[in-house]
Amino acid sequence: MTISLATATSNTVAPVTSQGLGSGLDIATLVPALVNATIQPQQALLQSSQTIDQATISSLGTVQSALTSLQSAVTAITSGGGLSQLTAQSSDSSVFSATAGTGAVAGSYQVQVQTLAQANTIESPSFSSQNATVGTGPYTFTAGGASFSVTLGSSNDTLSGLAAAINGASDNSGVTASIVNGTGGSYLLLSATETGTANAVSVSSSSPISFTSIQPASDATGTIDNLPFDSASNIVSNALNNVTLNLASASPNTTQTLTVSTDTNSGATAIQNFVQAYNSALSLITTATAYTPPASGSVSSTNAGTPGPLLGNLGVENVMFELQSIVGGSAGSSTSAFSLLSQIGVTAGSDGTLSVNTSTLTGALQQNPTAVQSLFAGSAGIGTQLNTLINGVAGPSGTLDSETNGLQTDVSNINNQLSQLNAQSAQLTAQYNAEFNAMDNVVAAYKSTESLLTQLYTPQTSSSSSSSSG
Repeated sequence: MTISLATATSNTVAPVTSQGLGSGLDIATLVPALVNATIQPQQALLQSSQTIDQATISSLGTVQSALTSLQSAVTAITSGGGLSQLTAQSSDSSVFSATAGTGAVAGSYQVQVQTLAQANTIESPSFSSQNATVGTGPYTFTAGGASFSVTLGSSNDTLSGLAAAINGASDNSGVTASIVNGTGGSYLLLSATETGTANAVSVSSSSPISFTSIQPASDATGTIDNLPFDSASNIVSNALNNVTLNLASASPNTTQTLTVSTDTNSGATAIQNFVQAYNSALSLITTATAYTPPASGSVSSTNAGTPGPLLGNLGVENVMFELQSIVGGSAGSSTSAFSLLSQIGVTAGSDGTLSVNTSTLTGALQQNPTAVQSLFAGSAGIGTQLNTLINGVAGPSGTLDSETNGLQTDVSNINNQLSQLNAQSAQLTAQYNAEFNAMDNVVAAYKSTESLLTQLYTPQTSSSSSSSSG
């Protein structure tokens, strides 16, 4: 039996180029599985830590926002705006109404409105029409103690041209011009833009045409507790300190009553807003730091309940205790009528949240608004204590800011570690692919050699039979 080695070697298998063809292994599936087994535990641990950090950051931000809202509600009271507001009431709003500002003094005042302020109006002589010529000028007008002039040219030397020139003057000191076309002809009316005798309108005698007053300027006049006042405007703010009268009609020798008193509605609203903001902050902190047990059944690996994102955060839990301690304790001046919130109708329930007895609060505000404000303001006031606490916790550079900054740094570091794991994953994938492909080629080569040897040494039945028959 003769076998050509050349023929045998010509059947040698070329290097394997398809993954797993030589070894029979599913390299495309095996490599990712090996890489994942190396990377995934670290990646899962980092991602879990990052998720916890981000949830904590979000919850801290919500707590900080709630405390800031509470601080705003406290400031509305301690600054005096919420509890010291006064209301001004007129006995006849058809004669005047009134508003009280900060610094007004509560009391009852007798008011008479003798005259209203009115603006001066003057009129020109009658002209045949608004297009009639009036003379080129100059025209000089005075109002409010200031003067301005206009000069007409050949293109606008008419009654309507004069009106337009007055209204368009850049230095117009307070005069409005209008034209009235009546049965007797056309008239130019000049009106002061402001009421009061000081704003009366006058025209220089050297102007081409003269004017006649048809409505004299006047000031508003009257008395408050028999003391006279006058004002160029019907909005009188200089007669009674920090009280503004809005005059609507004159009522000579008739007396109306102006009552300036504490605005209990405003004060009650300010305290109710405080209670609402306090309850919101307390509820949020309570939920965030609580463990919620399973809805039913006992705790197990599949029924473990829900921990709050700030469970175990002693700093935040301590804030909750301090809030309750402050609102439940005594405050204000030792000589003040009120030293406890409960004395003005604000009480705490079994869950720590506050509620308001409206009638008790209104009575306290009517009885002694200064004492109510003292309960919140001052060096020992509830509002002052809360403000100090919140500044240290939720203010700039407070404990919440510090904790949040630390967590954000941790999240950034985790992102860097995850990026490094991604790079390691790519590196391992390339390494494992190279190793398995090299192994695959070796196995393929061995298989090729096995095939050749089998071809060389396996007896060939057909050749042996031919030799025997010969």
